[in-house]
Amino acid sequence: MSLRYKALIAVIALVAFLTGFLVVSSSSLFEEDARRRINNELHKDQKILELRIDNAAVISRTGIKASSASSELVQLFNDRGITTLAENLYPFAQDWRRDADGDVALAVIDSFVAEERKARLLAPVGDALAFVSIAERKESTAEWRSRLFSDKELLGFIGNFYDRAFKQGDAVGMPDSEVAVLPVAGRVYLVVQNYLWESVQDRIVIGVAVVLTELSRDWLERTDTEDQSADLDSIEKIVFTGEVVASSTLGSAAQPDSQAAEDIVARARELGAINEQRGRKEFEFQRNDETFLGVAFSSNLSPPELVNRPGFVAFKSLDAELMPFKDLRERVFMIGGGLGLIAAIIAYFGAYLVIRQLRQMQEATLRIRGGDFDTRVNVRGRDELAKLGKAFNDMTSGLKALGMYTHDTLARNLLDNPGMMQSASIREEGSIFFSDIKGFTGISEGLSAEDLTAQLNEYFTALGKELREQKGYVDKFIGDSIMAFWGPPFVKEGDYAVRACETAIESFKVAARLREEWSKQKKPLFFQRIGIATGEVVIGNIGTETKKNFTVIGDSVNLASRLEGANKLYGTEILVDERTREMARKFVIFREIDQIRVVGKTRPVRVFEPLAMVGGETAVYSTEFMKYEQALAHYRERRFDEAIALLNEMLEWKPDDGPSLWLLAICRELSAAVPEGWEPVTTATSK
Repeated sequence: MSLRYKALIAVIALVAFLTGFLVVSSSSLFEEDARRRINNELHKDQKILELRIDNAAVISRTGIKASSASSELVQLFNDRGITTLAENLYPFAQDWRRDADGDVALAVIDSFVAEERKARLLAPVGDALAFVSIAERKESTAEWRSRLFSDKELLGFIGNFYDRAFKQGDAVGMPDSEVAVLPVAGRVYLVVQNYLWESVQDRIVIGVAVVLTELSRDWLERTDTEDQSADLDSIEKIVFTGEVVASSTLGSAAQPDSQAAEDIVARARELGAINEQRGRKEFEFQRNDETFLGVAFSSNLSPPELVNRPGFVAFKSLDAELMPFKDLRERVFMIGGGLGLIAAIIAYFGAYLVIRQLRQMQEATLRIRGGDFDTRVNVRGRDELAKLGKAFNDMTSGLKALGMYTHDTLARNLLDNPGMMQSASIREEGSIFFSDIKGFTGISEGLSAEDLTAQLNEYFTALGKELREQKGYVDKFIGDSIMAFWGPPFVKEGDYAVRACETAIESFKVAARLREEWSKQKKPLFFQRIGIATGEVVIGNIGTETKKNFTVIGDSVNLASRLEGANKLYGTEILVDERTREMARKFVIFREIDQIRVVGKTRPVRVFEPLAMVGGETAVYSTEFMKYEQALAHYRERRFDEAIALLNEMLEWKPDDGPSLWLLAICRELSAAVPEGWEPVTTATSK
């Protein structure tokens, strides 16, 4: 039996089966499926909302922690000559609000200090503290400020946090910051607070810095395209506290439907979906003769003991979800029979046309198998077969290109965009990554060619996996070195600097795991040095007509190579330039190392060391490595003794810290005598 008759029988059987299935199936099956899908969407929406709250808490906590521990702020509290403390605190409060991306920032300090410095008291916080300064994204009314300063939940949250350190006498052994979702003055806020220090070193607390971020309508509607999918667009959300609706997405931004939101929260409470001591609860309700499915839940950052614990309600229309299925069920009875007959006729002739074109592709495939990569098939029309023919022609172009290009990322781009083979070079911004193995020449002399190649390939394979996961383009392998690139056309999101830094940080974790395995096998250990620079480069094809290299050239490429070598000077593992740090600072923790004048450049370059991705390690790096940057500032101001003292403290915590050892040696030498014309810039004497 030929393929055309098989296709005819298959289509008739398929149409008959589908028609019978749709006729026999009851509407309850459609409804069950719709309910399950909506519940999944509501669950997904809840997870996204919780994740956004957690991410906002991390960003706020990180921002306020760094700002509230600044040396200028500590110096302000210790300067007894200042009597206008509230006015001096306002710029810091503005910094807390901006760095934490919040709506309101409050400075709360010890009442005795506030009275001593003649600070204008906005409101008391218990017996020991007082509000002395407020910074807002948008100016509020006096009435709302009064409600804010007297809100018992906010006062209790601040007072309990401060009392723990006040009773102990210092904050030794205590977390520097605290975060919660609280009802404040009739609204719901993400509240982050951090100690204000009279002495960071002795952890003596003088007050509290507080930042409030409102979970407003704008906040609910602010979606991340990487997390939010299209099927969640029709989900409505309500934020409530007790009997009060704080915000919702109902209605428009100009005319919100507050009454509808209040009715829905009341209905959810009647159905038992809202319980301040319970987690997620699903419920169903009617509104304007339309059925909705909803879910009520509270944030895990909201204290469970609150009387009016804030919560969220998310819901979606079940009737709107079922409408396409109802229309389909009504139409299937009318068109089912005719569809089967028409499909059978079309299938017969369609199969004949398909077989004829498939035979052409079969013959073309045999020619390609013989090495004729110039083979093409005729493409006509706009149907799937025409698209298949175009894909076939594109594939042959890609196979031809693979003779000139080797990297899989580039090969995939060539298959999608064959025009890249002939495209002119372009200027784009991107991040360049150079890595090298310390002492590789000595290692290679002690190994056979087979052992050296095997171990080097194992190392390159592990690092290549990290580069591929971050969409990095491996430009070339140069002995034991790797040159990689992030930027157009491989990465178009504009996050190339973040990807390069994360790859560098992860590659050292990978290398550490390899060293652990190699140590057990008595193999030599590989240690890396990495340099990263971001800037404008020329991207394009370089080579002959038969062999090309898709590469990048430019000043940033040379700078990345020089920074990789500069690691030897500072005892570091990764160095990046200032542009890389500027683009990645929201996601990566850095410390400034030095200003260096590399070979080939007259102007000095500020270099930074990426320490970790923003996250759990943020607190450690923010506090401990701050000493090095303070010492670097003293060094640049020729205050060498003060720099030496801070570096000694740093080395007590981390004795093998390369930059601290380097700067300590420089400061000791300069403390004896400063050469004429000295400037705080290091000149690299080699490439």
